[in-house]
Amino acid sequence: MEGTNGFIVILCLVGIVVSILLNYKWNVNMGVTAFVFALIIGVLGLGLRTKNVVAMFPTSVYFQVMCLSLFFGWGVVNGTMKAVADKMLWASRKHPWMIVFAITAIGFILGFLGCVPPAAGAILAVMAFTVAVPSGVDPRICAAIGYSANAGSFVAWGASGGIINGSIKANGYEAEGLKYTWQICGLTCLVSLIVIVIFFFIYKGYNIKKVEGVEQKPADFTPEQKRTLYVIAFVVFFAVVPGVLKTFIGGTFLKNLTEFCDMQTLCLIGFLICKFLNLADQKKVVMAVPWNTLLLLAGISTLMAVATKAGAVDIITGWLGANVSAKLLPLFMCLLGGFLSAFSGGITVVFPMVAPMVPALVAATGGAANPMLMFLGTLLGAHFTAMSPFSTGGAVFLGQCRDEAMAKKLVVYQLVVCAVALIVGMIVITVLAIF
Repeated sequence: MEGTNGFIVILCLVGIVVSILLNYKWNVNMGVTAFVFALIIGVLGLGLRTKNVVAMFPTSVYFQVMCLSLFFGWGVVNGTMKAVADKMLWASRKHPWMIVFAITAIGFILGFLGCVPPAAGAILAVMAFTVAVPSGVDPRICAAIGYSANAGSFVAWGASGGIINGSIKANGYEAEGLKYTWQICGLTCLVSLIVIVIFFFIYKGYNIKKVEGVEQKPADFTPEQKRTLYVIAFVVFFAVVPGVLKTFIGGTFLKNLTEFCDMQTLCLIGFLICKFLNLADQKKVVMAVPWNTLLLLAGISTLMAVATKAGAVDIITGWLGANVSAKLLPLFMCLLGGFLSAFSGGITVVFPMVAPMVPALVAATGGAANPMLMFLGTLLGAHFTAMSPFSTGGAVFLGQCRDEAMAKKLVVYQLVVCAVALIVGMIVITVLAIF
């Protein structure tokens, strides 16, 4: 049975490769091809019913990306984002390369303040495609910038930090949980900044030129654009502030308010406000949602859910325990976290799923393996492949690109960014484990 399931996992990987090839050769949407493979493998290979495979559809991720796209679409359609881009370019016209690090700083700050990574990632993506890319910043640099918000959220009170801390404590490290969380946060932020700087130099971010027409001071915001900015500020405020207040003040009301102020809820409320303020043509806003990208995300995620059902995690874990030395376990945990996160939510899904393996692997090595480094390795891998176009963070980034031609290139670009970042993470975790 184990051999059969291993073969099924391999078939799922083949399905992804075929989906990519069909997309680039005949422009077949990767999501549709992946859905077909998921149904064939799930029903014929695992004996599932069709409705069981359909139930693996990533409803939560799909809904989240859709809500973000619907809300920020108002600012795209009525020109608000373009106007903001023009003003930022004008403000940095003497030193345009600073745009990269300005957006990076915003990402870290949003994460530190408790803004959930998909929400912060969406804000950074909008800035990337309306400010950075038009000014000459390579899209691969922009994709790397996306790591800043995710890393910032690793703080103990952050959206991801809470999950990390809770998962570590729940798996036999109650006393060390908070300490490990802070160590992981500091190292992840540092390595993320290194990755951003690497891409900044590889793709010559220092050579960014002024865009045509930037010498002329941009026009003032129109009334509709001003109101759009107010609504965006409203959404961002309630996405960040209640979580911060809950952390430092506490109380049932703030806890319930924080739960309510989920970014998906806020985006839908913001959508309604924009509609009643008549800030743009609603039909154009809905049409601006990247439905092709959403279909791609859903199809690939469903196929990987079938692979998980076939026991992909158990197979890989069993092999690790039997074949990898204690010193190299953090490296392989990094690879495992990276592989799984490339097709799902890195922190919300992968880490809670992989964390229970750590105490078992520590026991198998007689205590020789370092648990903190294995937790860190898993998170570095999951963190850096979260920019995959098939993962939550990467899908959010890709979903904000309104240029279909660029969106197609971004699928490859984002995979390149993930590969380079993952290699950097692997080098760091190996050095820490050995020395």
